[in-house]
Amino acid sequence: MAGGVGASPNSSCDSMKYVLACFLVFAWAGSSTSEAFRGCGLTDVLAAYSQGHGPQHSHRYVRDCQPVVHGNTTHETWTSNKDPLLPVAESYVFVSRLQNRVVSGHFTVVNDPLRTVTVLEPGGPGGCDLRKFASVEESAQAGGCLYALNAGFFDPTGECLGNVVSDGRLVKNSGGVQNAQFGIRRDGTLVFGYLSEEDILDQSNPFVQLVSGVVWLLRKGQVYISSSLKAECDKLQGSGEFSNFTDVVSARTAVGHDAQGRLILFQLDGKTGKRGVSLWEMADLMKEKGVINAINLDGGGSSTFVSNGSLASYPSDDCKADKRWRCARRVSTILCVHPRRCQLSDATDDTTLKMEDNIYLTESTWLTVCVVLSAVLLLCCRRCLSMAITLTCHHLRRRCPGGVQERV
Repeated sequence: MAGGVGASPNSSCDSMKYVLACFLVFAWAGSSTSEAFRGCGLTDVLAAYSQGHGPQHSHRYVRDCQPVVHGNTTHETWTSNKDPLLPVAESYVFVSRLQNRVVSGHFTVVNDPLRTVTVLEPGGPGGCDLRKFASVEESAQAGGCLYALNAGFFDPTGECLGNVVSDGRLVKNSGGVQNAQFGIRRDGTLVFGYLSEEDILDQSNPFVQLVSGVVWLLRKGQVYISSSLKAECDKLQGSGEFSNFTDVVSARTAVGHDAQGRLILFQLDGKTGKRGVSLWEMADLMKEKGVINAINLDGGGSSTFVSNGSLASYPSDDCKADKRWRCARRVSTILCVHPRRCQLSDATDDTTLKMEDNIYLTESTWLTVCVVLSAVLLLCCRRCLSMAITLTCHHLRRRCPGGVQERV
């Protein structure tokens, strides 16, 4: 799916004009999502659904049609890495040869994802409600991200599609639409797969981050696309049309995890129908990297990777001002990798915390704590030494009637 334009609007008024224009194009285009996006000036459109977004069937349908080996479980969970001493993330540029072509992109390994990964709305909190568009660079800079990539799908009017939870706040409830999901629960559990509305709203261990994709790529280390096609294909469109979304080469974005509970962010450059990879090839590449579970996120012209606030991937949309150049697209939600942040448990009142929950601090805060503790220790040692000398002198005076003679 696509969203936004190459050039950012100069003001909020320009942004509103853009949304209104796209809304009128969307209405004029009827049910054709791709044509509506192209009418908004986008050139690399990769839409999963021609009418609306997501399948119309229930969670029970997904449960009943999945392979029997999975029983009634429609999603997978994994304990995330929580080691506070490991670096936040490490990112690599990769180049791979596939048959008669070479593909390249970014592979990012994230430690302690509960405290280092956030789903951000476009343009900040409230962006989905306001139907904003923002480039990944803009959202990443505002959110203090070390690394960031595009995440959820959206429509030409700026509506965030699927489920969205950002820092424990339910931004968007899809009402149980059965697309592949990625989320992090409060205890750090990573979740991949299909969720019922009850799963999403469960407060016993609520989601702190959640975003919807399209197509479950890997399940328990095995390619799961065939089963995912059955689960996510809408009855209103043919299976061949949905298969084209998975089979065509294009730029792709995905998220998964490895056996160590580290989050894996995968972004691959391309242009729909010309270069890049299919979802089948994407799944194979991630499997080779040791990924266990993974879902596909928004791709095509939306696929974007940002490192330290700067664009690091190669966009595929034509720039509006000059079509000889390529511009990064303004998109919807993003996945933001940031320095560690404190994760405080829900308090029973305003001052009491659950003692069983750990509290992690950022690296700069740890440095401050170490300096303060060192100063306190030094002060305590001086006091202890002084006290020891005083007690010794007092003891000597008691044992020696003449007292202790001081040198003059």
